[in-house]
This record gives sequence, structure tokens and C-alpha cells, in this order.
Amino acid sequence: MLPLVFAATLIAPAVGAAAEPRRVATRGDGIIRSPINAIPGPAPKLRIRQNEVQVENQRDGTRYGVEVEVGTPPQKVTLILDTGSPDTWVNPSCETANVPADCAAFPHFDYTQSSSLNETGVEDILVYGIGNATIQYVYETVTIGSATIENQIIGVATESHSIPLGILGVSPPVQGTNEYPYVLDTMAEQGLINSRAFSLDLRGVDNPNGAIIFGGIDTGKYIGELAKLPMLSPEESPGGADRYYVTMTGVGVTLPDGEVTQSEEINVAVFLDSGSTLSHLPTPIYQAFAEAFGDAQFDPTTGYYFVPCDVTELAGSVDFYFGSKAIRVPLNDFIWQVEGYCMLGILPNDDEPILGDTFLRAAYVVFDQDNRNIHIAQAANCDTNLVAIGSGADAVPSSTGQCTELPTPTGSSGGRQTLDVTATRAPTNTFTGTAPTGVAIGPGPKVSGTANVSPTATGNSAAGRGVEVGLGAVVLFGVVNVLASML
Repeated sequence: MLPLVFAATLIAPAVGAAAEPRRVATRGDGIIRSPINAIPGPAPKLRIRQNEVQVENQRDGTRYGVEVEVGTPPQKVTLILDTGSPDTWVNPSCETANVPADCAAFPHFDYTQSSSLNETGVEDILVYGIGNATIQYVYETVTIGSATIENQIIGVATESHSIPLGILGVSPPVQGTNEYPYVLDTMAEQGLINSRAFSLDLRGVDNPNGAIIFGGIDTGKYIGELAKLPMLSPEESPGGADRYYVTMTGVGVTLPDGEVTQSEEINVAVFLDSGSTLSHLPTPIYQAFAEAFGDAQFDPTTGYYFVPCDVTELAGSVDFYFGSKAIRVPLNDFIWQVEGYCMLGILPNDDEPILGDTFLRAAYVVFDQDNRNIHIAQAANCDTNLVAIGSGADAVPSSTGQCTELPTPTGSSGGRQTLDVTATRAPTNTFTGTAPTGVAIGPGPKVSGTANVSPTATGNSAAGRGVEVGLGAVVLFGVVNVLASML
């Protein structure tokens, strides 16, 4: 039974309230397009042993919200889109959120005012990288744009910690078996989309044109062909979880002068997670990226690499390779400012490598659950042209993006340097200044580890974090003071 006292703590729902102008979600021909709002969070704080310091970056704390309507009559709520967890739920506890004011700024769902809610009597505890939520499952009507999902099972939180917004989960069942039909399942079952597939176009806080398209793609939002990558099976994935893991075959850095440094071919399992603000990569790759910057200096006190702050104003990219497809991410998306210093904003993680929002903003990604494929291309924004995803094998259309192809960097001398990512090694350039007090997040990076990235491995076999779900990068809601649990 949902506790009636809980309703008294809710913010009044936005039923009948004056609506602000917004980009309207659309539906047609098996396509549901919903805008994704990049919501800027406050400057996050890094918990540093017993201290905290402010971190400044225009993309810090950005969370990606989808506005949906729940109940009858419909009540508007904003949910965080998470490709790392399958459950959808509403009503976090604002008093125990990391930033209570952020939580209180969004309307909650008042279930006592909905005539379509039916309780299931089932309760569960969902554990995330940044916190947890105790929820009671209910049957309810959920609307995205003009597409209404009937009798969808969602969670209504009775208690939560460190999470200021509800979640719209779009991952496969992390443990491999559906406990109930998730939102993507029900959309397909009720004929709203042709198959369990969607495309994702994330953008920064200064660009409001991002969207999630259930059952379709937008050829005006990417460059060239969509490369098809097989999703790794749970047996091939770190920790044995069923997630959006693919194989990354190379990494590199293109410097402002056009010089390209690229690794030899590797095979590393990486998890595409919209719930992670940062990217987490194996220690050898983390170190190799730092060395590719040339002027990067390792600080043994904090365990982080510092780079000249003027790098944020320069052209260049951090490059990720998936077979013949390269996704190039602007350098300034990987630089973090701390008390006047700038540090490399990639974190080492030998257990569960993640490509988070820093990567996803530069990529157009199609997630095809039915065929267990990921399709990927360089993101762009030159037009809008929606194309439906079909059903059966090869459901995702092989449509070429309408945007202009980027030139391929060749380096100032026409050649390329090799980026060594095969093993950890001692840093060669030591930071000699006075570092910000305790910049290390949590226990600090695992720079003394012995993990190797094998050129012939079929995946990262290091143990992961079991079935802990989604929201892994902990900066998502503007705070990173629980990052210790992720490292």
C-alpha cells in the first residue's frame, strides 16, 4: 500500500498549470520523438578525503531529462534518461537528495489524484552508482508526446537517497531476464514502435536540439554511414551484466596542430552510459591519453594529470575507434578546471570501462535491443529527417547521414604517431607546482595498478560491480562526492 502521508510531502503537480513554451514530442509511423533537455546542474564538489573543492566546467553536472506525463489526468514529470538501467520510476525524496533545491524545482507525481493507478503490492530497492531508491510498483498510464502507454509498470518511490529526479530506464534487463515489461518492451507490444530500438542525440546545455527517438532515427543529426557494432553478451561483458557493451578497437588524440597520435588495434569492452557524465577507461589508456597531450604533468600527491588550461580554447579531439568508424570528441569536453588548474577529465577504471556523456555528445547512437546491435556515427546537426526503424533482422535502416563529412586528420607531416596503451607505466612528466588541496576523488585513480589492455583480448574480463545499475558517473546530478564507490 502506498503511504498516504507521502502525498503530503509532494510538490503540487503541474495539472492545470500554465505551460511554458517547449519543444513538442512527436509521433507517427512507428516513431516517437521526445526532446531531451540538457539541464545544467550546480558546480559539483569533489569530496577529497575530508575536503571539498569546486570544479568548474560548462558541462559539469549536466543531466539529460525527458518530460513525460503520468496518470489520469496526466501530470507532467521530468525523468532522467538512463541507458544503464531498465526501471522507470518517479518521486525521489527531496530531503535526502544530494542537492535538495534541484529536486524541489521539479514537480512530483501525486498518485492520489490519478484514477488510472493500480497497485501491484510489490516493493523493491534499486541500487545505483550514486544512491538508491525504495519503490512500489504500480500499473499506470504513461504518455510521451501523443503516444500513450497503457498499464505500464513503473515505480513510485517511498524513499530515496542522493537522487534528485526520477529515472526513465531504457537498458536491457541487467540480470539478463525481464522481471516485467519495461517501457521499451511495452511500446513495442502495444504497437507504438515497430521494435525495441531507439536513437539518442545528446547535446550540451547551450544547444536545445537533443532528442531520443523511440522506433526511429534522424538522418539530419549525423555524418556518413551508421557503423553496426554487435552488443557483447553478458559472458563477454565485465561483471557479467547485460548492458550496452561494445568493443572499442582503438583510441587516439588529434592535437591542435593536426598531429595525430593513435594506438595500435586493441579490443576493450566499453559500456555506453547516458547516466555517466564522465568517461572511465582502463589505466593504461588513461595514462596514454595524458602523455599524448605532451605538457600533461602527473601529480603523485593527488594521482591526477594536469594540463595547461589554454588547451580548453584550442581545436583538436580525443578519438575513439570502433573498427573503421572514428568518433572525435572535442578536447575541451575532457578538461576539468579546479582552483585555477586544469586536469584531464577521464577517470581510470580497470573494472568497468564506460563511455559517458562526454563521449555520447559527440556520437549519434542507435540502440537496437531486438537484434542486439549498436549503430554509431559522428553526431552533427544539419537538418531533421525522421526514418522509422522496422522489425526483424536489419531493422535499423542503412540511411546515410545528411550532414557534411568531417576531414580526416593526417598530422602536420602526413603521418601518425603511435599511442601505447598496452600496459601501465611510471609517469614521465611530474607536476612540480602546488596542486589544489586533495584533488583526488575518493581514493584516487588506480595509477599503480597492473591492468593491461591486450591487443588480442576479446573483452575486458576484470570483475565489475555485479548488477548495480545505471547512473554510474555520479557527476550527473552536480555532485561527485560518492565517486569513491565507483573506483
